[in-house]
Amino acid sequence: MPVTSQVSSLPVPIGSDVALGVLVCERLRQPPFAEAGFIKRLCRIGRSQGIRLFAFAPWTWSQEDDTVRGWSWDDRNECWSSGPRKLPTVVYDRSWPESEAERNRFRLALRAIRDARRLLFLNGSLPHKGGVYEALMQDREIAALLPPTALYRGADSLAAWLRKHCGSAFLKPVAGSQGKRVVAVSSRQDGSVLLDGRNSRNRPISRRFDNEEGALRRLDGWIGRRAYLMQPLLDLRTPSGSPCDIRALLQKNRFGRWTITGIAARLGAPASVTANLHGGGTSASASDTLIRHFGASRGNELLREVRRCSIIIVDKLEQTFGRFAEIGLDYGIERNGKLWFLEANTKPGRAAMDSAGQEASILAAEQPLTYAKSILLRPPGRVIHEFDHL
Repeated sequence: MPVTSQVSSLPVPIGSDVALGVLVCERLRQPPFAEAGFIKRLCRIGRSQGIRLFAFAPWTWSQEDDTVRGWSWDDRNECWSSGPRKLPTVVYDRSWPESEAERNRFRLALRAIRDARRLLFLNGSLPHKGGVYEALMQDREIAALLPPTALYRGADSLAAWLRKHCGSAFLKPVAGSQGKRVVAVSSRQDGSVLLDGRNSRNRPISRRFDNEEGALRRLDGWIGRRAYLMQPLLDLRTPSGSPCDIRALLQKNRFGRWTITGIAARLGAPASVTANLHGGGTSASASDTLIRHFGASRGNELLREVRRCSIIIVDKLEQTFGRFAEIGLDYGIERNGKLWFLEANTKPGRAAMDSAGQEASILAAEQPLTYAKSILLRPPGRVIHEFDHL
């Protein structure tokens, strides 16, 4: 039986439009946007549930007739079809801007819509990773799961961190996702320093420097003006040397109650510093993975701990940042069995849930729509919270 939390109150009246729009970044290629396979699946599920669903980029909005260019999957002709669609009231953000220019275009276009129209976001948004860390640190039980974290303030701050943390560090951008532009710093006994990470295209990078000064100077130039966090370089690898983390997907059901849809393990390549699937990782059963590496007793205990802590964390995030429909939570486990909470993601992928069981795989795609349907079909007398983000 899935673990659930208390029912969320859904305190902006919704009109009669029962369409759900999926926000994307439309591009001149086929498929016309990222996650086309997932959105195709949403179109099919929506059709079976009586929901008109289409994907659209906010910059296609016409203020003159209040329409956008909507994309839907055509099962009969097995292709994507597009045409003008009335701007929906409720939107599900699955946009993945590929550059800063595209990110700015998306934000400006969405802001133009919101200046003229009221939009309800199915899922809320979180601040940068530093803001999430600070909020979760306020809860004593969650704080025990958080790795020490500090803001990167130049090469001198990293040098001081290395002296304090046995010559190693893990750096990640505060606004990053999918494991892009992370870097692990490791000092060697001969004075050399290794930098291993992933670039903006999520490709592995590795470089050895003869001394710390040269390594930190090069790294500082690579980071530039981007905001980064520093954390300990935790030993989150399996005995075979593959990086491993645990992804828990939490979603609200049609009653507005949090449920744990599924929990899966993600395994990266031995040479990688992350286990993200976007970086070439693979998924596996969390239960099998934990039992194999920690034994039945500790493995099952860790799984129960992940489930219990996940409900506490999403409740805390909602109390602090507003309402959500789904959140992905990532955990790391050191070889000694110590559990760490790594980060939260409000645009969680679905691929890992295929390894969490057939029910989890189905629910991962269905639950955003059953929850959206409960909002779209809510009687006019009921009101719901408008998520302000971007």
